[in-house]
Parts: sequence; structure tokens; C-alpha cells
Amino acid sequence: MRKKICDRYNIVRNVSLKTLSSIKTGGRAKYVAMPQNEEELVSLLKFLNKKHKKYFVLGNGTNTLMPDGVYRGVIVKLSQMNAVAIKGNKIYAQAGASLGRVISLAINNGLSGLEEGSGIPASIGGGIIMNCGAYNFEMAKVITKVRLYREGAIIELDNKQCKFRYRGSGFKECDIILGGEFSLLEDDVEKIKERQIAVLEKRKGLCNNPSLGSVFKRQEGIIVSKMLDEMGFKGCYYGDAKVCENHAGVIVNNGNAKSRDVIKLINIIKKRVKEEKNIILEEEIKILNK
Repeated sequence: MRKKICDRYNIVRNVSLKTLSSIKTGGRAKYVAMPQNEEELVSLLKFLNKKHKKYFVLGNGTNTLMPDGVYRGVIVKLSQMNAVAIKGNKIYAQAGASLGRVISLAINNGLSGLEEGSGIPASIGGGIIMNCGAYNFEMAKVITKVRLYREGAIIELDNKQCKFRYRGSGFKECDIILGGEFSLLEDDVEKIKERQIAVLEKRKGLCNNPSLGSVFKRQEGIIVSKMLDEMGFKGCYYGDAKVCENHAGVIVNNGNAKSRDVIKLINIIKKRVKEEKNIILEEEIKILNK
């Protein structure tokens, strides 16, 4: 049962973690806070740090595996911080805005550069931190400025200062992304939509069950999903965690999976790949501990 306990920070108690993660696993969060704006978020973070309270900042939960049992810290969910502003060929989006919504606004305003990211179920904040991407797209290609909270102050970094890399960036562990500015190109709306449709067709029907998308980072010169397919991992399962039948790099919730099932399956895959291929796989997803 959810019960609101604090109006100031919009904090509720006893929230199912399954509702906060796209793979629909996990136990319960003792507290979830949903700040409405930057001022509220910064005030909350200062309060939590002062009280030495454990917390985890969450966007859309499309890349985070929640723990089973009870998370006794505070989940700070940024979904209410979702404002988007367009000025000329630039878009500024707050961290809690979904990438899909920003892409739609860009396309409808004749702005190109984001459409190849269509179908990626990320929030702007999470997408920036992990430099999310697919096919020929990655956030680093279009980000010009990132606004963040670092060590008690709000600062802005340009693209170079963010030190983007494949599925990663140079942000500190304590950094909280507040938003990002995208520099796009003007183009014909119908042409942009055609490119978007082509991208969505590639992603169509890959995995229909709840998942976190690709589990493992790409290895140099190796398509991990293809390698796992060739090793016969498609359809393999542990409990109700199962390797997607259509994409061997994705683990899905096949009914009532526990997070520990997903972790066990990840470790089984990593162990066998190390033994047979001498390759050390690294997770692309974030695994939150209690």
C-alpha cells in the first residue's frame, strides 16, 4: 500500500519496485520521493546528505535491475521533472523527460538528429549518463550541454567535458543529471519521419516480454548478441528469467522472475563466455543493491 508521508518532497512509503523498473522485478522501496523541479530536488538531496540517508536517483527504470526484498534507502524518481523547451534548432529537456517524447517533439518541429534513437526507452538523464544508443545513434552525437548537480552546486558541462564513451561517460558517481541541451538540424518533417519508421522497423518484435534491453556492453570487434546466439543461449532460463528468443543479448521476465534469477542467469552467461571464449562480459545495465 502506498502512503504519502511528506508533501514537501512528495514522498510516499512502501512502493513496489516492480512498478519502477521495466523488467518488473524487485521487492519494495521503503520510501520513494518524486521532486517536481530542480529546487525541490536539490533541497531533497541536501537533506538526505545531511542526514546520511542512502538514496538512488532513478529515471524511467529502463536500465536498472531493482533488488529483491526491501530497499531501505530513498528512491528519488525524476519522472515529474520532465519539462522540454525548444528554441531555434536547440532543445533543452529535463532529466525526467522520456527520450521518446523529446524525439517526437523534435520531429514535429522539423528538427533532425534524434530520430535514430527512436524506440530506446530511456529518460534524458539516464540516457545522458550511459550515452545510450542503437544502430548509428548515440546521445553524444547531439548533446551540446549538460546541466547537473555536483557536490552541492549546479554546474553545466559542454560535450567535451562530459567525456562520453561507448555506453558511458565521465560523470562522477555522485553527479545527478538535471537536464541536457541538444543541437539538431532543420529538415523536412516527412523525411525525418521516414527515417524514424525505418529505425522502428528494425526494432519491431525483438522482445515482447518485460526487459531492460541489452544486458551486456559491446566488445571490440564482437557483436555480443550474435556470439551468445551462436553459443546457444537463446531461450535459456533460470527461474522465470529467460534469454530472449529473438535477441540473445536481452534477458526477459517470463512471468514472475525475481531479480536474483536475472543475476544468476547473467552470471551463468558470463562464466561460460569466459571459459569458452576467454572474454569477460561487462553489464550495460545497472544492478541496484539493497
